[in-house]
Amino acid sequence: MKKNVKLKNKKNVFYDFKSAMLYAQNILDSAKQTFIGTVAEQIYKDSNEFTYRESGDMYKSGELLSQFNKGIIIERTPYARRRYYEGGKAGAGNKNAQPHWFEKTVAKNNDEYKKVFGLAIEKAKKGE
Repeated sequence: MKKNVKLKNKKNVFYDFKSAMLYAQNILDSAKQTFIGTVAEQIYKDSNEFTYRESGDMYKSGELLSQFNKGIIIERTPYARRRYYEGGKAGAGNKNAQPHWFEKTVAKNNDEYKKVFGLAIEKAKKGE
């Protein structure tokens, strides 16, 4: 199927709605792939601020088990689920530790993550 897209002066000119939407979808799909891996890994790193660290094993397990390119962060120790939902001892190796640390991390850094997505879109437009 031939796309009805004409390039003129480095700007896309579309002759129908379908070709414009195809272009937009391709850009977003490309940006999404870059964004998911980059931001998942950054959320994991940023979450260290709010993660319980009695021994540090729970946080370190994320480096080994996570699949950042798929947007999957896994911290696996026998107590990880309980710490995540119920919390732990005050201080517990990190005075800023809080239950639901990934949600806290995203709330704190959401504007930065949005900027990263904007940059991913710009790169996708340029074909990088």
